[in-house]
Parts: sequence; C-alpha cells; structure tokens
Amino acid sequence: MLVMKFGGSILRSASDYEEIAEYLQEFVNTERAVVVVSAMRGITDQLINLGEYAARGDEFRVKGLLSSIREKHEEVCQQLGLSCKLLNEELERLEKITIGITYIGEITPGLRDLIASIGENLSGGILSELLQKRGIRSRFFTGGEAGIVTDDSYGEAHPLMKATRVYVRSNLLPILEDTVPVVAGFSGLSQEGKVTTLGRGGSDLTAVLLGSSLEVREVWLWSDVDGMLTADPKIVKDARLIKQISYREAIELAHFGAKRMHPRFLEPAIATNTPIRIRNFFNRDCSGTLISSREVIREEGVVKAVGLRKDVAILTVRGAGMVGRPGTAAKLFSILGENRINIMMISQSISESDISVVVERDNAERARGIIEARLLGPIYREVLLDRNCAVLAAIGAGMRGTPGVAARVFDAVSSRGINVKMIAQGSSEVNISFVVDEGDGEEAVRAIHSEFSLGKAD
Repeated sequence: MLVMKFGGSILRSASDYEEIAEYLQEFVNTERAVVVVSAMRGITDQLINLGEYAARGDEFRVKGLLSSIREKHEEVCQQLGLSCKLLNEELERLEKITIGITYIGEITPGLRDLIASIGENLSGGILSELLQKRGIRSRFFTGGEAGIVTDDSYGEAHPLMKATRVYVRSNLLPILEDTVPVVAGFSGLSQEGKVTTLGRGGSDLTAVLLGSSLEVREVWLWSDVDGMLTADPKIVKDARLIKQISYREAIELAHFGAKRMHPRFLEPAIATNTPIRIRNFFNRDCSGTLISSREVIREEGVVKAVGLRKDVAILTVRGAGMVGRPGTAAKLFSILGENRINIMMISQSISESDISVVVERDNAERARGIIEARLLGPIYREVLLDRNCAVLAAIGAGMRGTPGVAARVFDAVSSRGINVKMIAQGSSEVNISFVVDEGDGEEAVRAIHSEFSLGKAD
C-alpha cells in the first residue's frame, strides 16, 4: 500500500485532474492507495487574502475573490462533466463565513484556518467524484475526518501523533480493500473539534502522517520537480538529482528551500522508519529522490548537496561585560523569541565578548531596535548589523568523522576571492554552514559543487 500526495503545482486545470485519475485507475488495479490532495495552484493564497479582506470589511474585494474561486472550480467541474455537489456545499459555506466576517469586521485565528483549509476540500471533492465517474470506488475525507488530531496552534498546528495513529487506522483501514480514500491535505481537527491548518508544507505532512500511521510501503509526494538536487539548477548548470538521501540530510537541505518543503514533515516518518519518495508527475519515468533512514555516501565525495539562503542579515552584540557572565546569551535569545524573530544560525567567540546571530533581512532592523532598547548598557555595549548576507551549507552524512572536509570547503570558497563572515557546525557534522556577502553567494555554491564533484553521475 502507498500514500500518494498530489501537490498544487500539478493541479492547475481539468486536464491535470483527468491525468491523475487515469494514472490512479491503472495503479489501483495492482496496489492499494490512499490519496492526499493540495488545493489548486494559487487557491490557498487567495483564501488567505479573502480572510484578510473580510476582516477589513472590504466587501468589494471579498465578493470579487469569492467569484474568482467559484468560477475556477466550476469550470473544472463542467469540463470534467461532474455535478460537484460537495464543491457547491463548500463554496456556499465559504461565502457565508466570509460575508459574516465582513459585516463584523473581525477574524479569529480559528476562522482564518477554517477559510484556508477549504481549498483542499474543493480539490479533494473534485478528484474523488472523478474517480467514481471512472468506476473507482472512492470516498472524500477532510484531514480531521481521516483522523488527524492536532493541538490548537492555529496557522501551524502540531499533530498529536498517538491520537492521530489510532484515529487514522480506525477510520481508513476498514475501507481500504475496496475504496480509494481521497484526503484533503493541510488540515486537521483540534481536540475541541475545531479545524486547524498544519502550516507551510502541510499537505506533505498530511501524507506522511497517514503513511506513518498506516505503515505503508512508501509515501510518494508528486509535484513538478524530479526530486532533491545537489544544488539549485538556476545557479549550477550541472546540478544532479540525488537518488537517495537520509532523513537527517533531507532535514538540513529542506531548510534551504529544497523542493519548497518544510523539514517538519519528516518527523512522523522518522518515528516509524517510513520511506518517502519525491517524484515528478510530469516525468514519471524518473524514480525521484528516496528519503529513508539509510545513509548513502558517494565515493567521489562526502558532501551530497549545497544549499543557499539569501535575504539574511548578521546581528552582532558586543560587550566586555558579557565575558564570564552566565545568562547573557539567554537574554538575547529570549528577547528575540518574545518578538517572534527567528534565529537561523548562531556563533559565539570563545572570549564570550560577542554573539552573532543570523536573522531574516526583513526582521533585521526591528531586531536591532529591540536589542538596543532592551539590552544596551554596562554589559551589552554595541549592536552591529550586516544586512546583505547569504547563508550557505555543505550537507552530507559522509562528512561525519572525515578529516579535512571543512578545509576543502573553505579553500574552494577562498580560491574564488570570497570572504567568509561567520561559521557554524553542529556536532552531528552533517552540515557546515557559513555566511558570505549576498553578492558572493552563488559563486560560493558553484565553488563547493565543483570541489566535491557533485555534478558527476553516481
């Protein structure tokens, strides 16, 4: 049995649904499958905007967006020859909710999640009815109906794994012999029965939660890319598909935008050792990237991929009074955390007289102002900000315990006249991260990719 998730990048028109249904019709003749669907491309963003316009009382824009969303889905239904009863019910519910918010002029986090989750319900209803039209017994489930239980952290809810496993098995296992469940990605239900959304990469997380709970052979994440690559192909012309990668390596690479995925979707798979395969629906001859517990180390080099993250800044706090004083770093991190400023990377000199952190550039000025207002004094004397930076990471399980990897990384970068501003490496030794000027970021990626021969085929 497999879980297959179809992402929004491949759900653009009626022909895409037709192609997916045709593929599933062939597949379910030999294997059982649970299907997870995302919203159609662009719909989730429209739904989020819809909620915000409603909260402002902007009735004109609300009606315009409602009309646009309805037209797009009704056109798909008409082209596929479907009645789309579920779709009409969901659209009517969406209209009532948003018009109500428009008159009140206020929206709660719970209502935001409820509105944002409807895109997957619309998409799932279409696919399930299309499968039935093709003679495949199918049933649509919302994430909550399938059994996904979360906390009440609206916008980025955390699944409650034990409860989810019990409910998913109870709800889906009894029907799998003769029915293809189509499950809406991205959402679940809180313990109070309220709709919650799982945040960025939520449909991937839905698929892995189901696969882990049902102990499937693999989870396939279908999108419009072949899988995870050794580098961004827009930067490195000979970037190569990574055929197999470990959970640990995939988590590190996901932080740099690989396949536009969020690293937390791997957590349920790690707990049950469930393999995940990223595949391109428009290139089904390609087997994609397999993510599993197995670590495969290439003979040609210990580095497996190079990641780049632009639009970051380095914030440095200095002061001789910090030396030998417990809690100085804790105060800095606590203040940034209270103000919802995420720290991406940390470095502290052995002298303890300065601490540097990497933050998103959009938050950099605000972070600097908050630190200056809250901390400057006899202990923290100075706050410096370096705005135009990029973070790079050399990633690979083969780096662990291998002497000289860091030397090769920095020699490759320095040979091209690039200065390194900040370095960090975790004790796992799977990732060496460093910061350079943003203008040097792409050249640094090319330097490391070439040094470790990442463009050569396995």
